[in-house]
Parts: sequence; C-alpha cells; structure tokens
Amino acid sequence: MSIEWGSLASWFSALASFAAVGTALYLASDSKRIKLRGWCGLRQVIGPGHPPKDFVFLSATNVGTRAAIINNIGMTVGRSKDKKQAIITAVKDQYSDGVPVSIEDGQEAKWGIPRGENEQWLTDLVSGFVDTEDDADSLRFVIYTTHGAAKEITPEDALIEKIKELVRARSA
Repeated sequence: MSIEWGSLASWFSALASFAAVGTALYLASDSKRIKLRGWCGLRQVIGPGHPPKDFVFLSATNVGTRAAIINNIGMTVGRSKDKKQAIITAVKDQYSDGVPVSIEDGQEAKWGIPRGENEQWLTDLVSGFVDTEDDADSLRFVIYTTHGAAKEITPEDALIEKIKELVRARSA
C-alpha cells in the first residue's frame, strides 16, 4: 500500500490558503490594538506679552485606528525588582489636556508640567523619586489607557541630563 501525497500545486495552494487566513487574523487583531507614540522633554512656552515659562512636556499621539482613552500618566525608575512608580496629577488647563482624555486616530494629547522657580518640580522629583544617576537613566514616563495598554516613553537626553545635574548637586 502506497501513500498518495498529491500534486505540488495542491500543497502550494493549501499553504497559500493557510498563510492568507493567518494574515487576515493578524490584521483583524492588530486593528483592535491601542497604538500610541510619544515624547517627553524640556520646553519653553513663549507668548506675546508674557514672560517665557519653562515646562516638562509630555505628548502622546494615537497612531492606531482605535480611539484611546488615556486615564493616567505616571513615571517609573529603577530596574526590575527595585522599580518605583509614581502617578502625575494632570489638570486640564491651557498647557495640559488633563486626564481622562480621549484621542482618536491621529489626535494628540499633551501635558505641560510647570518646572517652577529654580526648577522646583525637577528638584522635588530628585529629592523624592530619582535618587541616583542610574535612576535618571532608567526614568520612563508612562501613558495608561482604560483599555489596559501602557505606553512607556523615554525622556529626551536634555531632560535626563538636567535631572542628573540636580542629582549631582544634591549629592555634593
């Protein structure tokens, strides 16, 4: 008794069908994911008739097809088991969208945290949350959504360097 394996064309057709089904399932599940891109860094707001104001700005853009509801923003520092987490209070004003905020495909949400006189916000951050230069290197801002997604954003180099400078000044 011999086994009939069929033609090469039948095998190729079966593999192509399997690949098509797999691709369709992947694309269907991918379209349901929340996809955010963001940045975080030092910015200065300049307006006519007002003195310049210094901020730490955080931004998230929805690059997916599904609307995202951002319900919290926070920070983490440290590695694995020593990781510390914090939540940032975000109130809606002219510089911040506050939380919760809903963003559709292509829309951006932003949060401006005033640095205050003598870098007070960053000084408070260094005195209670970022203890070492290694903590500064591991600092991540996190955007949390109501769908369970969390987007980590690495701060720009200028912000990390400013925090390291404050850590060194505190240690001296």
